[in-house]
Formats: sequence, C-alpha cells, structure tokens
Amino acid sequence: MVFVDILLPVFLLIGAGALFSRTLRPDLESLTLFALYASTPALVFSALVKHPVPAPALARLVGVMLAYTVALWALAEGIGLVLGLKGDLRRAFLLATVPMNVGNYGLPLVRFAFGQESEPFSVLVFVIFNIPLATWAIWMAAGGSLRSFAGVRDTLRIPILHATVVAFVVSAAGLTVPSPLLKGITLLGEASIPVLMVILGMQLERTRVAGAPASLTAATVLRLAVAPCIAWGLTAAFGYQGLERKVLILQTSTPAAVLPLLYAMRFKCRPDWIASNLLVSTLASAVSLSVVLALLL
Repeated sequence: MVFVDILLPVFLLIGAGALFSRTLRPDLESLTLFALYASTPALVFSALVKHPVPAPALARLVGVMLAYTVALWALAEGIGLVLGLKGDLRRAFLLATVPMNVGNYGLPLVRFAFGQESEPFSVLVFVIFNIPLATWAIWMAAGGSLRSFAGVRDTLRIPILHATVVAFVVSAAGLTVPSPLLKGITLLGEASIPVLMVILGMQLERTRVAGAPASLTAATVLRLAVAPCIAWGLTAAFGYQGLERKVLILQTSTPAAVLPLLYAMRFKCRPDWIASNLLVSTLASAVSLSVVLALLL
C-alpha cells in the first residue's frame, strides 16, 4: 500500500511528463526556466516567510548537509578506486552518487508522504542541500580545477537563492508581506510540485541507457541503499526526531539529481553515463523508497 498511496502518484506525474514529451515534443528548456525562475522561488519564499527558521535550527541542518556530503564523497571515492574508475568516468560517478534529487523528486514525495504540514521543513532541506549542487557539483563536473568555480557565479543569478535570502531578511526584520502579494506568491509556488515532476518525466523520456553496467549498479546501490543508512545515522546523531527526521531521511534518500547532468553536458563529463544513471536510479527508487517509507511510516 505504501507504493500505491505515495509513490504511485509520483510516478504517474513522471509518466505524464514522459508522455507529454513523447507525443508533443515540447520545449523542455522553457518549462525548466519557469520552474527555476518563477514557481520554485515562489514556493521557497512563501514557505520560509510563513514558517521562520531559527538560526540554531538552520545551523544544525547545514551541519547535517556537510557531514552527509563528505561521507558520501569519501565512500564514492573509495568505491571508484575499487572499480578502477578514472578521469571523466570517476567524476561522473561522484556526480551521480553524492547529490540527490531533493527538488524534482524530493519535494513532491515528501508532500505525498507526510502532507502539507511537512512543506516548510522540506523546502528548507531543498534549499540547504542545493548548496553542494550549486558549488561542489559544478567544480567536480568542470574537472576539479581552481578555474572550475567560475561557473558557481552563474548560480548567483538563480532566483531560488535570492528568494531564500529575502525570506530570511523579512523574517529576521519582523516584516509583514502584504496579504494579497503573499497569496499570489503562494499560489504560484504551489504550481512547482507538479511542474517539477513533469520536467523530470520529460528529461527521463529523452534519456537512453548506455554502457558501464558495473559502475551504474554501484552508483545506484550507493545512492539508494547506502545513502539512506547514512541519513538515518546522521539525523540521530544531530538529534532530529519526529516529522523533521522523517522528512530529512526521505528527501535525502531520493535517486540521482538532474542538475549534474546539465553540468556534465556543459563540461563534457560523460553526460551519457550520468543520463543512464539518472534513468536507472529513478526507476529503481520505486523499490528502495518503498522500503524507506515502510520503515518511516
């Protein structure tokens, strides 16, 4: 029943996106820009303004994110050495295993699993765990050189970061957003959940599996089986309980993220392999997340 009640609606939305892409061949870039520059920033802003986050809680979540990222990075490097991965394939392996799909997949999944009351913390997890995607992932895709961080400047133009900063300033200053404006922003933000799922489905429909079965299998196991165990341990170590712990575990147990694929295409870091991993890990997550949800619910 876990799959039918929670995961099936997610995959139905992904399937709708795939069908939309297959039949009408729409422009994926335009829809992605709408989510990136309009609906998702609106969701972030409205959630953070309505539910201000105390500084200690924010610092604790940042601590979890850093520990989680370092642990997975170290494990992925070790497995890469065992498999003999080198050069672009090694970096692609790291990009597929360290970040997770905390947005396109994670936000809707948490909403379906725990209801609308989970949204404020889920949005905060989305914001904080996007920090490695906006920094480390670009650096890794570009080759790990000092010049690689030049691309990080591009992320400063993305309104998600602006919306986060403005929301924190509004909350810290005790300002009140006019009700009509906040209602409009909230309504726009609510569109992001289905839109993100449709975008993921469209991206998967345009992906084909190719090559390196051993590394694909290892990356999928690390992302879907090992990562949830790390999240389980870290949330306990950092003192998380109740709904927040469940949200954090579930949202960081999601499959490979979409953004590393875009970075890999830009820097020519085995985008074919990363696209294959994105498809395989997303499909396999139907099983892994059913287990995670059964343990959490």
